[in-house]
Amino acid sequence: MHDLATLREALPGQWRVLATTFPMWLSGRRLQPTFRYGLLPGEPFALSDEVSYRTRRGATKRIVGVDRFDPSTGAFTWRGRGLLRVLSSQWQVEHLSDDRSLVVLSFARSLVTPAGLDVIGRGSGEHPNARERIPAEVLVPDLHWLS
Repeated sequence: MHDLATLREALPGQWRVLATTFPMWLSGRRLQPTFRYGLLPGEPFALSDEVSYRTRRGATKRIVGVDRFDPSTGAFTWRGRGLLRVLSSQWQVEHLSDDRSLVVLSFARSLVTPAGLDVIGRGSGEHPNARERIPAEVLVPDLHWLS
């Protein structure tokens, strides 16, 4: 489990989904998924959370929510905003690379998504050696690399 100070420093910013087990990223209907986390003021530790992706027709779509950290479990609880406010899910950081440019996230099963894993890379650029930099013990057999 990563400590609060490390996560508070490492997570804010833009991240690109490099590999995933999630059907929503593997169906071919939602392309080039990115996450953007921002620190929220006045909270013990909470992040604004914006997931963006491109549709096959080229439109950009967004899913917006807030992640609240529970230091007793080391997990975040995501709660949607707007029409998605009735939805929530839990996730945690399984691995953070030494240079903090790669993160492995695990997600618990929710009302609308299966349990799964995402490998994300900082920024929108390529991470050509990401596969070699992720410890084998945190990866799963059904992980699909998106690029």
